[in-house]
Amino acid sequence: MAKMTATENAQRVIDRAVKVFGSRGVKRGMIVESLYHEIRAHRIYRGATEVQKVIIARDLAAELSRV
Repeated sequence: MAKMTATENAQRVIDRAVKVFGSRGVKRGMIVESLYHEIRAHRIYRGATEVQKVIIARDLAAELSRV
């Protein structure tokens, strides 16, 4: 859950930064552009966010069924 929350929040921040910087935000060599690619990689690493949500939901459902 922490990984998913952290990467989703980071993605929201970098998306806003790209909007603020406009076309300079996606220009090669700019810090915003490199951060965008780095954050994107973290969202994919160890499963996409959608997969993480399914895993979390499955774990929570299993935990609730034990109660």
